[in-house]
Amino acid sequence: MDETRKQHTRRKTSPTSTPKTIQKRVSKPKKKELLPAQKRPSFFLKTIAALVVLLFLGFGVKFALEQTLYANPLIGRWRAQTTLGIIEIEFERDAFSSFGTKHRVSYDVSEQFVLVMDESIKVGSLYKIIDKNTISSEAGGFKTLYKRVK
Repeated sequence: MDETRKQHTRRKTSPTSTPKTIQKRVSKPKKKELLPAQKRPSFFLKTIAALVVLLFLGFGVKFALEQTLYANPLIGRWRAQTTLGIIEIEFERDAFSSFGTKHRVSYDVSEQFVLVMDESIKVGSLYKIIDKNTISSEAGGFKTLYKRVK
């Protein structure tokens, strides 16, 4: 009887079946996907980028030099009290405004004086720098004192 019991408890195996054992699965390493090689920027693009950087740098240096070495003390709005009333003038980088009209001008800046030259009629006015907020001009024998408007 023991023998019949052994036959019943044995598992049937066929020549094609595999034994049912637990095997540890080892995952295969995944193939790394190769990215396409990145192209380096061409010489032309590098040259263009360098020129743009140099252009901005050049304008920055030019602006800094204009503001420090060739600073125009007249730039801004000025007001004077005269017998005719209050006169207000404004100096811009390349223009002069007074009595509602605007004229293109150029400036010749020295230590104590600034010559303002009207580009269209080639006539100039001389302004004396008294201090940072005060200038004076003389026209027709009358001296006019201007104060900076903040």
